[in-house]
Amino acid sequence: MTATSSRPRDGGGPLTGTGAMVRLALRRDRLRLPIWVLVVVALVPRFYYAATSAVVPTPQALADATRLIRASFMRVLAGPFFGAEAVTTQKYFLAAYWVEFLLAAALMNILLVTRHTRAEEQSGRAELVRAAVVGRPAQLTAALVVAAAGNAVLALLAAVAAGAIGFTAGGALLFGASLAAAGMVFAAVAAVTAQLTEHPRGATGLAGAVLFVAWLLRGAGSLQAEQGGPLFWLSPIGWSQQTRVLAGDRWWPLGLSVLLAALLVAAAYALAGRRDLGAALVAARPGTACAPVWLRSPLALALRLRRAAIVSWAAAFLAVGLVLGGMTGAMSVTDLPIFAGADFGRAWLGLMVFTGSLYTGVHAVLSVLRLRAEEVRGLAGPVLAGPTSRRAWFGSSLLASALAVVALLTVYGVALGAGAALSTGDGRLVAEVAWASLRRVPEVLVLLAVPAALLGLAPRAAGAAAWAVLGCSGFVAVLGAYLRLPGPLVNASVLSHLPWHPLEAAAPVATVVLLGLAAALTGLGLYGLRRRDLSTG
Repeated sequence: MTATSSRPRDGGGPLTGTGAMVRLALRRDRLRLPIWVLVVVALVPRFYYAATSAVVPTPQALADATRLIRASFMRVLAGPFFGAEAVTTQKYFLAAYWVEFLLAAALMNILLVTRHTRAEEQSGRAELVRAAVVGRPAQLTAALVVAAAGNAVLALLAAVAAGAIGFTAGGALLFGASLAAAGMVFAAVAAVTAQLTEHPRGATGLAGAVLFVAWLLRGAGSLQAEQGGPLFWLSPIGWSQQTRVLAGDRWWPLGLSVLLAALLVAAAYALAGRRDLGAALVAARPGTACAPVWLRSPLALALRLRRAAIVSWAAAFLAVGLVLGGMTGAMSVTDLPIFAGADFGRAWLGLMVFTGSLYTGVHAVLSVLRLRAEEVRGLAGPVLAGPTSRRAWFGSSLLASALAVVALLTVYGVALGAGAALSTGDGRLVAEVAWASLRRVPEVLVLLAVPAALLGLAPRAAGAAAWAVLGCSGFVAVLGAYLRLPGPLVNASVLSHLPWHPLEAAAPVATVVLLGLAAALTGLGLYGLRRRDLSTG
């Protein structure tokens, strides 16, 4: 790549062309960004309805849920319960789900900024843009402007949604502002990480690691004190929660988010000015001249390329599994109507095993869609130009993704079972929950096979269609019974056919059918890939 001057050829300022690049970014994100915002906003009334209809439909259930969510392990997951002395369903909604909306806003901004900065450089589009009359900081500025606009819209619509479920006007506005503040902090984090590594996945991974650390610090701070200890104040997620919506409505903690975002943006501009276009401040480590013998196969290459992602996901699953499993003891002595007549501790484990399956599906889709990115960027061509056939490349990559699915579900199941065993004193739960987690492998393999089939038959639609299948399946499986959705719609969900272990018995017929469907979809993908030309962009 070539270096560029900080001043355009016509003598204009460094921000010349920013407006055009903002319009270009909005044009390219005309579907993706609105979908992100609308989904996050739509989940506000949906989660509130699910909570009030299934978890806390009565004052007694609300009191029981309040005692549960104030327990130590529940605070680690969700955060402090402000205003518990005069609890309402709106306050319970905040205590149970607020952190999830904050994490969603942060993730939206990380992906947005990385997509319009580092990903543009790696694809070569940024170099073409810089050849025109465009200032050096214009691209980063445009990405941050689009992120700020998206966060402003998210804050406004979230405030409207919060007001619709009974928040006060001030509380609703503060709730929306808390999401926007967290989003801008992590947009700035992504702006910095985009300067550090040459690859979009690396930049996204580093920013995601910062988000995970922020979540851990917030959880550790929640253990220190019921309303947040010193560690809580080290997390931008914690700052948004410390606004205490509906329990004092404090705006000043958001000033910390604004200050940190400003400092990080300044650092991103400074770092961007110290590197060449396409380069990174942390240089990629050169590999050896000759590959070892064990790496000279398509499967070994696929596993090597996915190694960092698998390790990072496994570490996250290990930490989250231990935390969620540790709540089982408190859940076992709680009687809430969501699982009426059942052992609530085991019901909790069944729900958490299902949740692990859903998130493993996210990893599976990302892993398969990586093949499309390799194809479009021209990385698959050199591999296929040698003795490696399309069948070997495609099949080995899918096998590596399937092995990663098994490994992740094993790690998550063992961690969840270990946490449950520690909190209840029942050591048998480790093996039982681990086996229950592995029994959900077939449905995740179907989620993996859907984008595989689409890559062969309709590669341009693979991404959107695969995420739609995953999102709709999760929505139907979780809320289908409460919303009384039609039977055919429920049966169309990939995640609706296996019972929530270990709450219910095994389902061998559904397991065999799901494995057969995964094999058939994979075969369709291979058939389509062999009959079409490789894409060049």
